[in-house]
Amino acid sequence: MKTINLKNESPSLGELLAMARRKSVLLVSREGLRFVPEEADEFDREVAELGNSPRFMRFLGRLREQATASIEELPAELSGARPGIAKSHKASRHSRTRSVHKR
Repeated sequence: MKTINLKNESPSLGELLAMARRKSVLLVSREGLRFVPEEADEFDREVAELGNSPRFMRFLGRLREQATASIEELPAELSGARPGIAKSHKASRHSRTRSVHKR
């Protein structure tokens, strides 16, 4: 990997791309931030497009809002029981069966 410190060097964009075609390049900005430019494939392009899509970000926000159970509540959620409500073993089994059939 070739390291280019932009405090000491100022290669052109064309030069940087030529270097990146030959081997990995680590760019260190004047502020000390580090970047590794690399060729983007189709997946990278799709990720960038989705990350810049307000519609997709709203969709992800709605998914986050639907997550309401804490990790402590997960076993009860999966079994169909509700926290704080005591059920008999038979009733719990029946509840699980019904909830599975509902979905």
